[in-house]
Amino acid sequence: MGPGAEPGSSNLQHWLQFLTSSAVTKASASKIAPLSAAEACGFLACVIVETGQPELEQLDVTEAGSGRGRGAMQYTGVRRTAYDRARQQAIALRIDPNSNGWQQRYFAEEYAGLHDPPEGSLIGWSRVFEQRPPGMDAAAAAAYWTGSAATGQGYFRPGVPHLERRQQQAQRLWQLLQSGALTLSGPPRS
Repeated sequence: MGPGAEPGSSNLQHWLQFLTSSAVTKASASKIAPLSAAEACGFLACVIVETGQPELEQLDVTEAGSGRGRGAMQYTGVRRTAYDRARQQAIALRIDPNSNGWQQRYFAEEYAGLHDPPEGSLIGWSRVFEQRPPGMDAAAAAAYWTGSAATGQGYFRPGVPHLERRQQQAQRLWQLLQSGALTLSGPPRS
């Protein structure tokens, strides 16, 4: 972490490194290519808004209000059922489901279809990671990953997108990266 890093930004750093490296590709059985820095900032901005955690200090959170969503990606419906099953297995093995490592691994495995029920794919069918448009800045990436439940697009697909908040967080993360408070291993990819 560079000088002037925000408290708790080690979690942001951990996620940024994961998303922009081959670790995401390995964890997803080669389904997700490393994200560019801007794509990662946009994706992390969505995670921040989904969890309500600006520094990602808590990841195994339950959606405020309805309690329908759970985890870093706020899995709901059949995605929540699969998440809860994997979460219980982790707890039984004394693995912390609130840890960066477990949340990252679950996210990548879920996209790769490793937690799919017999009825079919939970989210990998969307091919949202394989079909992402090139050259997005952080704000555009936040909008792309957000999508919406109404249009059936994006990765997160919330009922209420709160796109302005996601784009503000994406810009904040991009500025942290540009200032050196967050870093990439190797040369930055924008």
